[in-house]
Amino acid sequence: MIEKKAAKILARAIKKADPIIIAKHQHPDWDADGSAFGLAYLLKASYPRKKIYVVGDRLTKNKDFEPGTAWESKQVYPSTTLLITVDTANLERLDFKGFADMPHTIKIDHHPDTDPYAQYNLVDDSAIACAQMIVQLAQILKWKWTPEAANYLYKGILTDSGRFLHAKTNAETFEAAAFVNKKGVNFQKVNDELYVDCLKNRQWWNYAFNKMTISQQGVASLVLLPSDYEDRKLNYEQIKSALSIMSGIEEIKIWVLVVEWKNDLKVSLRSRKYDVASIAQKYHGGGHKLAAGAKLETLENVTTLVNDLNSLIVQTDTQSKKTIHQPQENKESKKHGTS
Repeated sequence: MIEKKAAKILARAIKKADPIIIAKHQHPDWDADGSAFGLAYLLKASYPRKKIYVVGDRLTKNKDFEPGTAWESKQVYPSTTLLITVDTANLERLDFKGFADMPHTIKIDHHPDTDPYAQYNLVDDSAIACAQMIVQLAQILKWKWTPEAANYLYKGILTDSGRFLHAKTNAETFEAAAFVNKKGVNFQKVNDELYVDCLKNRQWWNYAFNKMTISQQGVASLVLLPSDYEDRKLNYEQIKSALSIMSGIEEIKIWVLVVEWKNDLKVSLRSRKYDVASIAQKYHGGGHKLAAGAKLETLENVTTLVNDLNSLIVQTDTQSKKTIHQPQENKESKKHGTS
C-alpha cells in the first residue's frame, strides 16, 4: 500500500512541474500503457493548464498527449520539466532517450527495486500492477477522474493480475478495481479490446504452438524468428501474444518465449511457481518472481537458458521436499530429547 507521505512527495513535484513527461518500458504491455495514459488523463483533469506528454511506443492509435518526434529528441528541456516513469524497473528498458537531460525524475513501479535510477523512486513490489499504484495515488491525492483514465487503469490491473488469478492478487487489487469501476469503466469495450481477437492471430497461435518444445523437467520454449512472422505482417505485440499459448498447461512448469526483433533477442519468462526472475537477472533482465524479461546475445544462448530453467525446477522441487520433511524431523528430535 502506498503511504500518504510518498504520495505527497509526488504531489509537490507535480505542482512545481511543467511540462510533465510520462514514459514507460520498451514494447509496452497493458500495465505500462494503462498506467501511462491513466496517469496522463488524471493529471490533465486535475491540472488542466499543465502540458502532459506520453512518450514511446503505444498499443493503440490514441494520439492524446503525443509530443511529436522532433520534440522528443530535444537535448535541452525547461528546468521545470518532470519525467515520471511507470512500470519500468530498469533504466535500460526505458522507452525514452532524453532521461539523462531530465531536471527532475520520479519512478513509479511495482517490480523489485533493483535499479533505483530516478531522483525519487516510488516502488511497491507487493502491488500486482503499476496501474493499481496509480489508482491508490489518485485516491490519496484526490485527483479528478475521467472515463478514459478509468478504462486505461482497469486494463492495467486486469491484465497484470491475469484476470485476478495471479498469486499476488489481493484485497488491494480488488479495491482498486472496484474504485475505477465507479469512475466509468466500460466493461464491454475493455473486454472487446483485450480479448476479442482476429482470425489471423488465432492462426498465428496455432502455428506457434506447433513450434513449441517441452523439456523433460517441464520447460516449454518457443523461438520465433523473422522467417516465422515477416510474411504474416504481424506487429511485435501480435508476435509476443504467442507466449499465452503455453500457459495453463499442467505439464508446463515454466514457459519461455524468445523473439528475434530488430536485431535483438527478447525473452519473456513465465511460471506459476518458480522464481524465473532469478534466472532473468543472469541474462540482462529481471522482473517479478513469476513473470520476467531478459535479452540474449545469440541464439546459442537459448539452450543455456533452458538448462538454467531446468536446474531451477529441480533445485526448487528438491528444496520443497526438504522443507516438507523438516518439521517431522524436528518433532522426532524433541521426542528423544536431542537438539
